[in-house]
Amino acid sequence: MDLKERVKMFMSDTGAKLSVFSRKVQISVTYYYAWMRGEIEPSEEMCDRIRGYLDEVYAK
Repeated sequence: MDLKERVKMFMSDTGAKLSVFSRKVQISVTYYYAWMRGEIEPSEEMCDRIRGYLDEVYAK
């Protein structure tokens, strides 16, 4: 499963608020939506932060 799908599943399954998620992984809400629309690709460092957060709070 790619990272984008994993984030979507996390948000759906947990009911997490986007503002909280984006603050925890240090991205803006605007950046999040641009990423989900395929307008930008996050850096490897950002992907690592997101994976680390998901691994910490949402083991699947």
